Amino acid sequence: MDYIEQQLSAGEQILYVARQHVFVLITNILAELSLISLLVAAGVASHMAFDTSSVVIGELTASNLILLICVGISVIVLISGFIDYLRWINDQYIITDRRVIQVRGVITKRAVASSLEKINDVELRQSIIGRMMNFGTVAILTASGEESNNTMDRIADPVQFKRVMLDAKHNHERGYGYLPEHDYAPQPLPPATRASIVDELTRLADLRDRGILSPEEFESQKRHILSRMR
Repeated sequence: MDYIEQQLSAGEQILYVARQHVFVLITNILAELSLISLLVAAGVASHMAFDTSSVVIGELTASNLILLICVGISVIVLISGFIDYLRWINDQYIITDRRVIQVRGVITKRAVASSLEKINDVELRQSIIGRMMNFGTVAILTASGEESNNTMDRIADPVQFKRVMLDAKHNHERGYGYLPEHDYAPQPLPPATRASIVDELTRLADLRDRGILSPEEFESQKRHILSRMR
């Protein structure tokens, strides 16, 4: 988490951390183990098929050479599987009260961030297997309707990830920050003058017209403000 914390601004809070579904890791490792099994089987078969008396280099026969090559490739594939595990551990997708950050890489790190206010919409893609295993791809759409380079591929519980992201965007636009919902409920205010109330109603109307406040939220805030009139 140290590298992630270095990416945060002052006062920025982490809300949610996700990574690719473990099904993705297991699929990659099983594929690599299957390849290793095929290579070992091919090496053993060639060792039995070739004439063991034919010398290639020194005391190394053709059959032994083929077996050695298969074992060497198997070791490389095994190392690749370990790298897949390290990548799965280190690749993370973070939602904060200000941004969505994608951190990738084991040794060489790459961080891609999207500010919450720039997120226009979120696209969720799930295959049949993804719905069964609860993984999918979440893509951030910009105001122009184009997909940004911040795409979370085959992450675990993508529905929850999308929900937290949209809730964070909702709270950020209303200035609630990372506080839980019960902490940003409207608080009683002292009586206000008629001029200040008109200003507040004008501001609320502007927020409603810009789509930041829903009609229901506008009416609720309006009644709350009018109740403060002397």
